[in-house]
Amino acid sequence: MAKFFITVRSVDGDEFGTSIGAIRYLVVPDGEAPKPSHRVGLRVWVSQMMTTFARNAAGAAEGDLLFFVHGYNNGANDVDLAHREIVRGLSGKLPITVVSFDWPSAKEPYAYLEDVDTAKKTAIDLVNAAVKPLLAAQTDTCRVAVHALCHSMGAFVLREALDHADDGLRTGSDWTLNQLVLIGGDVEAADFVAGNKDTESMLDHGYRLTNYFNRYDEVLQISNAKRLGVAERVGRVGLPSNAPAKTVNVDCSELYASLAKPGPNPGDLLGFSHSWYFTTPRFYDDLSQNLNGKDDRQVIAGRGRDAAGNLTLLA
Repeated sequence: MAKFFITVRSVDGDEFGTSIGAIRYLVVPDGEAPKPSHRVGLRVWVSQMMTTFARNAAGAAEGDLLFFVHGYNNGANDVDLAHREIVRGLSGKLPITVVSFDWPSAKEPYAYLEDVDTAKKTAIDLVNAAVKPLLAAQTDTCRVAVHALCHSMGAFVLREALDHADDGLRTGSDWTLNQLVLIGGDVEAADFVAGNKDTESMLDHGYRLTNYFNRYDEVLQISNAKRLGVAERVGRVGLPSNAPAKTVNVDCSELYASLAKPGPNPGDLLGFSHSWYFTTPRFYDDLSQNLNGKDDRQVIAGRGRDAAGNLTLLA
């Protein structure tokens, strides 16, 4: 199956760069990496994407669409790898079409603050390139549930995008995404409370927000240091106890601790502690049930509770 991308990266020949460029819609043949030559027009892109959904007896498209928003220090090929892992991980568990929103992170581990600035600037492109076309496509013949999966700084991009959406006449109308999912979220945990100006739009535009977090996440500890240690990240410590009822905390620390760790290079382990979700079948078991939405969050198979009664993802 072809892969669907929206990218706002610059172009250098037939390769993508690390600075901000024009909005491009890509239909990427299976087995190939995203290239500028895969660009198609918006109408063609939407039309081809719609062919991936099943049709009910009335002829209406139905199913699930998952927007993936990546984190910092990711080049275009890294995003493609994560995209393929997500498709592979959900295959056989939930029929779903995955679309990656590729913002131009710098592909440099020490360019964190630069990536924060770029993420904020390109968040509005997520609204213009993805939210608006989807709103326009929602008709009586389209019954597709739209979700978002955000890794690391991708949670910041989505937060800013939904805040921008509330400022627009078209995008600020009454609409809701289905499931919002954060994995290793690089945003301040303390912001996820009722009435917080930074997260209220994000919470208002989602039916349910699930935060998968890992207390062993070393990359987010580095993130804390770069922010002068003033704000704990939601992907490392979880949501606060007074987070709104529509939010769900799932502690993945026990599952992470049970996994086989990569080789002797300490850098491999550091990165793995932040990105292990993409290559862990047990995580996709839970994610598929979560996105499906048939079971209440309290009874999804494979979840347990810690001594304080908080939800955990069992090994």
